Amino acid sequence: MMWKLTLVAVMALACLAGPVPAGAADGGVAYAVDFKGYTGGSVLEWLGRKKFVAKQDAGNKSKIVLSIHDEALVLEAKQRALGLLLNETDVPGPGRIRIEWGVDAFPQGVSYEKGIRSEPIMVYTFFGKKKVSSGSLLVPDSPYFIGLFLCDAGRSDHPYTGRFFKAGGRYVCVNVAKVGERVVSEFDLGTAVKDYFKLSEIPPISGFAIGIDTDKAKGSATAKSYVRKIEYLN
Repeated sequence: MMWKLTLVAVMALACLAGPVPAGAADGGVAYAVDFKGYTGGSVLEWLGRKKFVAKQDAGNKSKIVLSIHDEALVLEAKQRALGLLLNETDVPGPGRIRIEWGVDAFPQGVSYEKGIRSEPIMVYTFFGKKKVSSGSLLVPDSPYFIGLFLCDAGRSDHPYTGRFFKAGGRYVCVNVAKVGERVVSEFDLGTAVKDYFKLSEIPPISGFAIGIDTDKAKGSATAKSYVRKIEYLN
């Protein structure tokens, strides 16, 4: 989990601007990111124009391959790897999120229920600017965050904690998914952040990220997933 904690700190310190406007046709969407319009060339450079920045192994093609297929961002871990695509922006709305995504290959032997924390894909949402204690002098503090992921077994909608950030971070399997299944997940992050951290009001969303982690997986530690669209709803 150490990499996640470090990247959360990077997210808190980064200065990446420029939200992508939501489609005007859907009045229920406050902010949206999709992966349409790719015409070739470096995927990382193209993502950079959408204000994503690769961290850790996300920029290492021998470990993580990023591609665009059928208007979706595909993340593939070719070996033991961990990476994050960071995008910090002030997102409007009360914190409801809808994600269209799926998994083509789960990493072997991982289970949040058993404390083996890796996943084929996770979407993080960060709340507010106030930094909450990491619980360690060696790990920088961070804003509140919730990471949503797809799992192949275990409890859904359960807020798991990591080794650090017990006061300000939670990880939630939002859907149990089958390989090859396209999933549309909806989750009320605003209500969750209040409940999980005992807050009187919902802090504004200050950023989001897309991650893949096979660091604790068994065997070849490979995984493959995709995300087609992320929407924050009114």
